[in-house]
Parts: sequence; C-alpha cells; structure tokens
Amino acid sequence: MNGAKLAMERLATWPDLHGATPACAAGPALCSAGAEIVHFHGDSDAELHLTAAAIERLRPELGRSTAIRLHPASAWVTVHLDCEDDIALLASLVSVALRAHTAAWPRPAAQPCSLHPAPAAHRRKARHLPSVARSGRRRDRRESNDVQTGV
Repeated sequence: MNGAKLAMERLATWPDLHGATPACAAGPALCSAGAEIVHFHGDSDAELHLTAAAIERLRPELGRSTAIRLHPASAWVTVHLDCEDDIALLASLVSVALRAHTAAWPRPAAQPCSLHPAPAAHRRKARHLPSVARSGRRRDRRESNDVQTGV
C-alpha cells in the first residue's frame, strides 16, 4: 500500500477530520471546521496546511527533517511519505495543524497549496495593489513606475 493511501485511511478515522475535495482539485483531502488541513498529491506526498504562525514556530525542527519540504511565503508544507515514520510525522503535524487552525481567530483565509499557484485572475488583481514608497507615502504602482522612468 502506498504512503498517501495509508496515511489517508488512518487520518480519516480522527473525529475532527472529514473527507472533502481539495481547493486544488488534485487528490483527496481532509478538512476540519471548514478549513482544509491536509490533501494528497500522488502516491507519496501530502500537502499540510499548518498556518504561517505554526511554521515559523516549528521552522528549525521542520528544516531538519528530510521528509518535509518548506515553501517560501506559504502556509503549506509538503510531507514525503516514504515509510511508517513519515506517516507518523504527518499525523503529529496534522495534530499541530488542527490546534493552529482552532487557535487562529479570525480564521485564516483559504490559500492555494504550494503545488498549485493562485488562479491568474487572482494574480492580476494582486499586481494592481498600491505599494508603499520608501518615504512612507502610498503610491499607485503606475505612479511609482512613472517616477522610476522619469515620465
């Protein structure tokens, strides 16, 4: 049996988790109280939504594990499920994620997993957000570009 399937079967028995379709629509997912906690990509990878605060708190320990891949500016981590110890590690981190999501109020907005970036429409909107100039004055990006090019 592959690691992802075994981990999914074990975690599905937890009373706080229920099956769902992940936002990225790739593989099965487990959610709790409206928050996507973990979903599975392929036979040996799990994407875990730990929250940014939990990742920062655990960064030194997470960085030492060869089974965990951290992603810049993401509240998700990838856990590679090669052996029984990796599945046990995932279960421990799911417990941390459940506590992190329960403690976060207001609940963090849903974020795309690290393997599937935000839709293009979302990226386009983000590009037009105002930026803060070095002087601290808010400027529109177009105004900022005009200043840089001398227009």
